[in-house]
Amino acid sequence: MRIVSIIVLFTVCVSYFVYASPFAATWDEVDFALALARYDLLAMQPHFPGYPYFIFGGMLIHSFVNNAAKALAIWNGLLMMSATIPIYLLAKAYVEKKYALFMTALVQSLSYVMLIVSQPMSEGSALALLWWYVWSLERALRSDRVHVQWLPLLLFSIMLGIRLSYIPFGVGILYVWWKRRYRLKQLLLYSLAAVAFQFIWISAVAATEGEGFWQLAFSFVTGHFTQWGGTVSTDEAPFWQRVYMLIFYNIIWTGMAKQSVWLLSCFVILFLMTWKHIFLPNLYRLLLLTYFLWALFAQNIEKPRHILPIVIIVSFFLFTSALQSTSRLRLTVMLALLVSQTVIGIQGVNHQATQLPATYQLAYDFEQKEQPFILFTWEETRVLEYLRVSFPHERVFSFHVFQRDKAAFSHAKVYVTDHVVKGFQAQGIDVRPYIRPIRTYESSLLSDPVYGRITVYEWREEGNRE
Repeated sequence: MRIVSIIVLFTVCVSYFVYASPFAATWDEVDFALALARYDLLAMQPHFPGYPYFIFGGMLIHSFVNNAAKALAIWNGLLMMSATIPIYLLAKAYVEKKYALFMTALVQSLSYVMLIVSQPMSEGSALALLWWYVWSLERALRSDRVHVQWLPLLLFSIMLGIRLSYIPFGVGILYVWWKRRYRLKQLLLYSLAAVAFQFIWISAVAATEGEGFWQLAFSFVTGHFTQWGGTVSTDEAPFWQRVYMLIFYNIIWTGMAKQSVWLLSCFVILFLMTWKHIFLPNLYRLLLLTYFLWALFAQNIEKPRHILPIVIIVSFFLFTSALQSTSRLRLTVMLALLVSQTVIGIQGVNHQATQLPATYQLAYDFEQKEQPFILFTWEETRVLEYLRVSFPHERVFSFHVFQRDKAAFSHAKVYVTDHVVKGFQAQGIDVRPYIRPIRTYESSLLSDPVYGRITVYEWREEGNRE
């Protein structure tokens, strides 16, 4: 078991270098990739809040790796490799020492986690910092030393400087303060320290943008919660459907099983063998509940990567509970799960790094099309700009704007993507008489659930319809 665990950990670590994604295939990934050349929030390089520690790490790797997207993915991998240390230390605290390495390998080889870490997105780095942060909270619960109490405050600041949406985990610091029963003077001291650590990265980002930073912050927060953020306030689906999708589709089917029936079967069998022994310390119950509510109400339900903090904590304590009372059958199931999710994870990152994303396929295919034509897109335009395509394309949200803009191309063919079509339909426009499907571009919906499949339609005016 120890030998297999070492092989798995080595394989996962190597995969973060070999299969680091070289593609900036989504709006956010383009934002991050462009930021390595010029950091400018007003130009969405990257978007608010700036992700300074993530971008700084990417810049360091970019000094050696020419591809900006790949540099960011490798930085994710390096940080996740470092997270092996706190995972192992936490495992030793909850299972027998002889199983700690096995536990670490199980957690580090979670297939969907491997996939996301290998992307040029900030989630991978944030997950790594989350492990260090949780470990520091555990230490702070057991020690009165000042530097031990300050460590979670520092790590929490770095984590938010990588991914601000992990802010709900600040409740862990409040829990530590409550359990330590600090006096008012101590609370004030630690509160000032927490604010000072956050001020380091916030002031640095604000200084780069000047007075426009706070206006940008306000517009971003407003837009996230009222327009494009996919929060509960902008979701037209019934609330029960949102809950179902979060728990069963995002957390269990995607986050834990990576949409693999075999992995799901292994997890279900392990759960059925373990459910009587499952335990979850109060700290983690609080962290999970707080982030679950945050993901339910304030995150985009269409992107399962947002629930990865829940996945890693739930998986950790499922494995921990399973190892409280070991048997040959239970260890066999866990060993099968370890090998299976490693193999499936490697296959996933290999496919992600070597197969062209749908947005890239769209760009390269339209480069070969005979002009004149105009392509109207939703967010795909950001990727087309990044790839510096030679054909005309335009981002459009409003049907009325579309009608006005396409009039300038009266002698050209007009193409629209399916996301534009869906946007028009949401505005009450019946587009069916005007569109004819041309081609569908497909890549991995696990890597990009929003733009992993793109269908392009030709828009035909009434007089040109067959």
